Amino acid sequence: MTEITFCLSREEFAQQFTALPEHEAWGALQTGNGRIAAESPLARIHRLGGSDDHEPAFALTAAEPTHTLCTVTPQAGAAESHTAYTVHDGSGRFIGRIIHERSPLGIRQAWRIEDAAKQYSAVAYKGTIRGWIAYWAISPFWAIMALIFLLNGDVRPGGSLWSKPHRARWRMRAGGGPRKAALNFNTGRYRAGSGQLDMNLIYAQAVLYGA
Repeated sequence: MTEITFCLSREEFAQQFTALPEHEAWGALQTGNGRIAAESPLARIHRLGGSDDHEPAFALTAAEPTHTLCTVTPQAGAAESHTAYTVHDGSGRFIGRIIHERSPLGIRQAWRIEDAAKQYSAVAYKGTIRGWIAYWAISPFWAIMALIFLLNGDVRPGGSLWSKPHRARWRMRAGGGPRKAALNFNTGRYRAGSGQLDMNLIYAQAVLYGA
């Protein structure tokens, strides 16, 4: 199984393209770690103008030749307990859903990718258990750290000071065997394996996770 490593970039260079009608240039998916501008990114991300921050809508296009890879739209009539997005390919064919909900215990956010036939699904929980334990363990010291930043003249400390654990691993079952990782997110990078899931579904999930 081959793997691809890519990142979601919201840097200025990643938004220097002409957006689709009624959309705005929002970012790009590119190979590597995103520190160097890719001449031909994996996908350019167009956000539908006016879409809700809690339920954003996107279109992903290839750079060369320019064509639509997929569209990501909030699904109407979804249950109150979760938000569902439908994903269609460039021809308008439904290829799957992405569902944002809570973990079974209701503690962590959960993301689930389902293909159109519901033969395969991959589920991830935001942040590892170890990461959340460390996060809450140091929370009493946030006020002290914030004071240190202010005394050093930094009135806007970096987001890493307050950021919650973001690591996620989308696992799926294949042929009744052990759960395998279809997508892994860590330190700002995604690692995806070419397998049962459509790559456009994986790209759509990466965009929604980073939105």
